[in-house]
Amino acid sequence: MRTATLVVIWIVRIAGTVQILLGLSIWIGVAGPLFAFHIPIGLTIVGCLWVLAVLSLAARGRPAPAVFAFVWGLALPAFGMTQASILPGSLHWIVQVAHLLMGLIALGTADSLAKHVLEAGRR
Repeated sequence: MRTATLVVIWIVRIAGTVQILLGLSIWIGVAGPLFAFHIPIGLTIVGCLWVLAVLSLAARGRPAPAVFAFVWGLALPAFGMTQASILPGSLHWIVQVAHLLMGLIALGTADSLAKHVLEAGRR
């Protein structure tokens, strides 16, 4: 379980870094054709978040963080896919910041779940 956790959390960390940079480039308008990669990378992060939630439950973790990870993994892409139509115009930046914060929370949740699994393996 330790190896799987390490592989998955590193996928999340690398994909998360790429996603932040890509998202910011989309935000400032220089992403161009790279926009097509933002969604699949985000879905990869969500899938990894769910894998870490399952690993955490298997390591006898508290169920609340895992349940949160599953729900957040549904909410994040749903919000991301609909954000273009939310609050269009000069206030759209609020929606973009909310999406960024949701992504950062997903990354932090993944890290927290991985930490739990790795600590449980040491016991």
